[in-house]
Amino acid sequence: MIYDFNIPYPNNSDATELQRIEKILDRLDSFENKSTIALNLSLEGNLAEVKSIVPVASRKFINMQQLTRVTLLVEDSKKNYQLAASSAYPKIDILAVRPTNFDICKHACQTLEVDLISLDLAKSKALPGFVAAQVAVNRGIFFEICYSQSFRDPNKRFLFFNNVKRLVEVTRGHNLIFSSEAMRALDIRRPADLRVLGSMFGMTHDQIEATVTINYPRLLKRAETRKLTYNATIALDKSQLFAEPLAANEDGSSLKRKDAGQLQSKRAAKRNKQQK
Repeated sequence: MIYDFNIPYPNNSDATELQRIEKILDRLDSFENKSTIALNLSLEGNLAEVKSIVPVASRKFINMQQLTRVTLLVEDSKKNYQLAASSAYPKIDILAVRPTNFDICKHACQTLEVDLISLDLAKSKALPGFVAAQVAVNRGIFFEICYSQSFRDPNKRFLFFNNVKRLVEVTRGHNLIFSSEAMRALDIRRPADLRVLGSMFGMTHDQIEATVTINYPRLLKRAETRKLTYNATIALDKSQLFAEPLAANEDGSSLKRKDAGQLQSKRAAKRNKQQK
């Protein structure tokens, strides 16, 4: 199984852009028999501006699961991005944010109910500190390393590698995933190449394997849990909210109201019989 949770999706249904994505998916599909990818729509407003993300050539890529992802550019921690209402958008499989500075990254780590924090590691100064990163890890939030950022601008490659190494240090190698953020098919790398990158970033063997394979299903589980909960309150089945109240039986078990009424009648008849 091959994973890539960041395939940039166009904000408009431009045929040229969709063809570009199809070529990227062609390359991913050629690596493994099965794959899971996420089409990523980047926004600068809030979730209310989310548009539908249509799978690309789904009949062609029958062994590829195409997920939907939205990444919000967060520039002001006081602005309402409607992240608290993320459960109202069930078609969003993965919810990510991209903070623009250190303070906003700290805010995202400690407060925002998201699945993924994505950083522009080739130019960003938004790396979290150790405490904020550990808070995010403990909350189940993941961090994304977009490897194509390392070769878009050769002049920023050194900064990218230093930032990734720092990210590995503050997270202790936990809750990391590799994504391509590919703008063209040639930007895609094989899992074997990503393992080599992981070793260059100072990751241990276990950390590399988790980043390349294990953490993707864990992130999806986190996303599913987020959609079913709000502020750590478990979502309930609405049909159960109107269930009949329960009454206690003699043995401590519970009965519905109508059954409880029948039991009380039997008890009253038994008492009258004993009195006679």
